[in-house]
Amino acid sequence: MKLRKSTLIKTGSVIGIVILGILIMSVLGSTEKESNKRDVEQEVRLVKTESVLFGDLVLEIEGNGVIESQKTLQVICQAPGEVMFAKNDLKDGTFIKKGELILQIDSREVENKLYTLRSEFVNSVALVLPEIKIEDKIAYQKWSEYFSKLDIHQPIPVLPEISNSQEKTKLSTRGIYSKYYAVNNQEILLSKYRIIAPFTGYIKSNGIIKGSYVSSGQRLLTLSDARNIEIAVPLLIDEINLIDFSSPADVKIYTDKNIDDVVYGKIYRKETLLNRNSQTLNVYVTFQNNKLRPSFLPGNYVSVKIDGMKLNDVAKIPRYVVDNEDHVYTMEDGKLARREVEVVTIQGDVAIIKNTVPDEMKIITTILQKPLIGMEIKSVNESIELKEEIPVVKEEKQLSQTD
Repeated sequence: MKLRKSTLIKTGSVIGIVILGILIMSVLGSTEKESNKRDVEQEVRLVKTESVLFGDLVLEIEGNGVIESQKTLQVICQAPGEVMFAKNDLKDGTFIKKGELILQIDSREVENKLYTLRSEFVNSVALVLPEIKIEDKIAYQKWSEYFSKLDIHQPIPVLPEISNSQEKTKLSTRGIYSKYYAVNNQEILLSKYRIIAPFTGYIKSNGIIKGSYVSSGQRLLTLSDARNIEIAVPLLIDEINLIDFSSPADVKIYTDKNIDDVVYGKIYRKETLLNRNSQTLNVYVTFQNNKLRPSFLPGNYVSVKIDGMKLNDVAKIPRYVVDNEDHVYTMEDGKLARREVEVVTIQGDVAIIKNTVPDEMKIITTILQKPLIGMEIKSVNESIELKEEIPVVKEEKQLSQTD
């Protein structure tokens, strides 16, 4: 009896342990299922979005360069002698207006010789007039009027047109031609003793003072046009192709120190030789600085924005949202999607795309970690509205506590 009772107790204990184990396993299984259910529930990610709006766009090509004078003239001495006058002693930075006298060299000896030659020419014409009067009254009338214009203190007038070979022979035998050109040459020589500014600009020189001696071939000064200036802007071939050269392109010119200080110019020419090292071509931006604004004088480093070609039905999006396969992430019906875009060009941090996607498509501008197509997302704008409600709730709690 005792053995049976012991056996029954053992058997009942085993059965109880098994039943208890089954119950525990079933409880744990239900708990794991609940846990798995919670794990399956996806978290809604908050992302920044941007609507894509298509329209017409004028491209802007950015560049920079150094301002240089369009005209730079190096003045070399062609007539030796003592300096009688030098504008501000030809010091560096001296401002010269167009037509102003820059340098005067002692020309008295050359001037006296010119008067002598003019006098000899006048005498020669006077001697030949009676002979012409006898032979040809029409020719005499012509030469008589020419003779009345001659003045040894004024530049010699151009010779009258020769009517026939007889008149030409008579003038040649009296030395009219040789004396006329001798006067012309002396007038040219005299003009080299006075240096007049051909345009408005600034002088660069080591300085020349009154009373000093200058010799032929000596470099006197460099005159740079400060009003008509240009900028050589190096651009890549892809950027060059975005500019329409059929008409002068408009250019905005500004300094990095003050972007509101702006002048405008145009592109009139470009180089045809590619720089081997940088693989760029220079385009030349021309503009005028009539007010001589210091920020736009030659030597200044400036930035430019060039108006490029006009593109129709395109949009600008951040460059970083386009991957290497020309795809972007989008938000469609509250879920993450991926679409292919057609990139026209890249400009700095912006990509220009064609209208090959739905209107007002929302692209994701947030950089996603491990993005899953189809996962639920929400625009950050909606989350901002929710956050704005939180302080109101807190205020209500504080009021209830004080009450």
